[in-house]
Amino acid sequence: MERLILSAPAMYADHHVLAVREKLLALAGVDEIYASSAWHTVIVSYDPEKLDQAAIETTMADAGYGPESATPILAEWGERFQDPAWKALGSRVTQTNEADLRMSGEFRRY
Repeated sequence: MERLILSAPAMYADHHVLAVREKLLALAGVDEIYASSAWHTVIVSYDPEKLDQAAIETTMADAGYGPESATPILAEWGERFQDPAWKALGSRVTQTNEADLRMSGEFRRY
């Protein structure tokens, strides 16, 4: 068995991990897969007599998780993205329920 470590910058959530695992496990010769959305990394153990590295990389790229895949763009911040009701309602203040405070114990008070 050989081990291949791949970068997958577009793999940022659990459903992406499942998609990558599904695509790679469909390849004959793949033994084990470790995929991490936290580290954007896939580690594949495979049999080099049944499968070559290029086929694994091509499968990842075709699924949209190749190393050249862009990191997802997060929501932008700005005035136009804010809910107008936020300002209309004024300041928001939370108050701790006294029963919750008593049940939490001394170590939880802040």
